[in-house]
Parts: sequence; C-alpha cells; structure tokens
Amino acid sequence: MIMLITALLISGGASAVLIGQWSEVLSVAQLEDRASLGESQVGVAIAGDPAMVAYDTNLSTITLYFVNTGEHALETSPYEIRINGDAPTSSSASVLPSGTSWEPGYLLEVTLTNTSWNTTLSDGDDVAVFFIGISESVNSHTHSVTTYAEVRLHVA
Repeated sequence: MIMLITALLISGGASAVLIGQWSEVLSVAQLEDRASLGESQVGVAIAGDPAMVAYDTNLSTITLYFVNTGEHALETSPYEIRINGDAPTSSSASVLPSGTSWEPGYLLEVTLTNTSWNTTLSDGDDVAVFFIGISESVNSHTHSVTTYAEVRLHVA
C-alpha cells in the first residue's frame, strides 16, 4: 500500500512538471505563430516602369518608387537602398498620395544622390536596386521588407 501511494505521489509530481513545461512550449509556439503571420502580411516592390527609371545627370540623382504590397503600414524611415551595391550619399523620401503614412497600396518616392554616379552611370544603363525597410508593429513584432530588381536608367 505504501509503495502504491508513493508511486502515485511521484507520478502526480511528474505530471505537474510536464504540464507546466508543455504550457511554456505552447506559449512560445503561439508567439512564433503570431510573428510569422505578421511577416507574411508585409511586403514591398519596385513600382513603375523598370525600363524608365529617372536619372538626372545634372543633379546626380536617381528617383525610384516603391509600393507597399502588404496588408500593414510600413515605416518611411529607416530604410537602406543600394544601387549596384553602392549606397547613395544622401536620400529623401515622400509618401504618395498622403505624404505621411506609408499605407498598403501607397507609394514611397525616393530620390537618391551620389556624385560618383556621374562617372559610372549613363543613360540606358541597367542597374541593380536593393531595398530593405521595416514594417510598423504587427502583433507586437516589427518585420523587415526587402525587394530587389534590375532597372534601366533613363535621362530625363
């Protein structure tokens, strides 16, 4: 009888520990599910005609448009853009049409400047564009958004 009671107490204690651990695992899994759900709901793409990207040789500027393809707003800053792997020396951005919040379907107009482009780029050149930005908080998580494309410069 004593052995039976001892076995029941030990198995009851082990069950309590296992249930507690399972609860923690389930909680972490739910957090990860929420994070991955939000990640699939954010996106960005290059907008406009990729064969007619505005390049101003007088000002050494390239103007690009990015569209928010996701279901949630994106941050307009910080972001990083590379042209053939080179960072611009300066950039400015504005949201179209609102001017403030980069909502789904809205455009981010980005003007990039780098004086060294005058010696390396010309009309009709194909260049690689890489963009990385972040979303606003989705389910208490911030997600990165990226896009990459090859575009053709057009001197306006």
